Amino acid sequence: MSAIAGIVNFSGQPVAPGEVEAMTAAMVRRGPDGLDHWRKGNVAMGQCMLRTTPESLEETQPLTNEDQSLVLVLDGRVDNWQELRHELLGKGAVLRTRADAELVLRAYEVWGEACPGKIIGEYAFFIWDARKQRLFAARDAAGTRHFHYHQGKGWFGFASEIKGLLAQPRIERRLNESRLLDYLVVEFDRDDEVGTFYQGILRMPAGHAMSVTAAGTRSWRWWNPGELTGQKFASLEECTEAFMDQLRVAVKCRLRSVKPVGAMLSGGMDSSAIVGLISKEFRDEMQEPLRTFSLVLEDRENCPDWRSIEQIVNADRWLQPTIVTSARAEEVWQSQLQGIEQADEPFSVSNGFTYNLIYEAGKAAGCGVMLDGMAGDVLFYDLDKTVAMLAERRLFGQIRGVFTAYGNHGGPVPLKDLLKATVASAAPDRLRAIVRRRRDERQLNTGDMALLQPEIARRYLASKRSVQYLAGDRLRPAGDQMRHAGNFTSGLISFGHEVYGPLALANGIEPRSPFSDRRLIEFAIRMPLAAKLAIPWYKHVLRSGTRGVLPEAVRMRRDIGGHPGWSFHALLARCIAAGEPGLWDGSQCPETLEKWINPGKLNALRDDYARSNCYDSGLEILRALILSRWIALREWA
Repeated sequence: MSAIAGIVNFSGQPVAPGEVEAMTAAMVRRGPDGLDHWRKGNVAMGQCMLRTTPESLEETQPLTNEDQSLVLVLDGRVDNWQELRHELLGKGAVLRTRADAELVLRAYEVWGEACPGKIIGEYAFFIWDARKQRLFAARDAAGTRHFHYHQGKGWFGFASEIKGLLAQPRIERRLNESRLLDYLVVEFDRDDEVGTFYQGILRMPAGHAMSVTAAGTRSWRWWNPGELTGQKFASLEECTEAFMDQLRVAVKCRLRSVKPVGAMLSGGMDSSAIVGLISKEFRDEMQEPLRTFSLVLEDRENCPDWRSIEQIVNADRWLQPTIVTSARAEEVWQSQLQGIEQADEPFSVSNGFTYNLIYEAGKAAGCGVMLDGMAGDVLFYDLDKTVAMLAERRLFGQIRGVFTAYGNHGGPVPLKDLLKATVASAAPDRLRAIVRRRRDERQLNTGDMALLQPEIARRYLASKRSVQYLAGDRLRPAGDQMRHAGNFTSGLISFGHEVYGPLALANGIEPRSPFSDRRLIEFAIRMPLAAKLAIPWYKHVLRSGTRGVLPEAVRMRRDIGGHPGWSFHALLARCIAAGEPGLWDGSQCPETLEKWINPGKLNALRDDYARSNCYDSGLEILRALILSRWIALREWA
């Protein structure tokens, strides 16, 4: 692992010396343990090495088979390595080392294009098959690892990061307007699973495989969790026990490391459950105490997350906690702006600010691995989704449970939303279309959509809604399992991994996500609906399963949402407004965004922010100015 790159000239022209080396050099910060390359005729591959597991100490990449007819580069880790190794040996495969990369290579030898289904882990890989003159690639189910590619005239290139591809002078830097608009309108920033800010540079969606030959590129979904058979349990308690057993598997297999292991600890259920399980059950798997990393408000006494974090770390002195307070934003805001120049896309700056603070703290603490709670929220239905599901499924007998759930979490029941969801579920298609059209007309004049130039906003919203509504209507008759699976076969989860993963790896840290484990996701999708609904509590299966693992006040915490990370962003906006007034008012990047953004609306936001210090206005301005500087720092074709 960590970063990969490659070139295939299907025209037959040899790859020039230094071409693939330039690509890996652009990603060198992800390879603290060395760079290596393989080149033969019209094919070249490279890899930036980050060694984190004991098995990786035996790993050399690019990796070839005995006659060099197959060459592999892998960014990632195989978590079912013991089972896969046993199965491969049973098929007669020869394993020369314990390295995960060799397991993937041999899996391709045995199962060909079906091999991704055999591999459980966090990965993206490419294999050049000289016998078939084919490049084969795959990405894991949750998209925890990622890559970008470019299909040129007679050639194909790929790299873990966009900057690796941009090291190729054959690729022109043309701005992709559609992705730029996705960035500005938060509602849609996860919808596009393929595009990037650069025309012609694409991403392969999570759970997909790809075959590239001289005839062209073919991509398909190898993972279809909506087609799995549902599970039945004798009781909710039995389901809870089975869920926790699967979570234990997902956590334990992510602890093998030759470097200190860290874990994010927000005080919420997901990260707390991971830390609690390691503390209570997996200490023997650790060479050193677990290091935890938390974001809290400077005013800790008024920070609900801090109260939960404090109980966990005080209950177990084996843990080694690091606390990052919101005051840190005042110390690093200038370096955050400087990071815009190196960012592949502005998402990593605007969306990844708080994660980068955690990874920097992890690096300072000597961690080589960091566990996070990514995807935990999508395994279950929150309160709003619960209301929508009950209305859609006509389960009106459980409405009383909704009232109980909102009461348990200390909030009033949104009667208006409940009524709207109920009416919408029964509305005929014609009425549904009228309601949608009126809602969209209102949206054009509110929120971040109102920031766009009117005609661009109208055209953009129409294109997004046509795709969104069509997909939603197709799922209306589908069961709960198919709908739930849609959360994982969209860009919802992979987007987070694409934004935060590169930040971790740039700090020499491998991110690991137990709740993104394919086995756990499949289990959650197949659970009975009652195990997913937020009745009587949000994530009640996880709450019940962590009895004895977490302090009671943490396990039964009433407040959900309101993460202090938002305060970090608000403070970042205030620091930039005061310290970089030329950037804040737009004079440093004149006309950069005027094609897409209405200057009058942006100035109105600035006036509102100056007058009221409005949080939402500040964040909208912050996103726009980051985008403006990011564009201005680049040369475009």
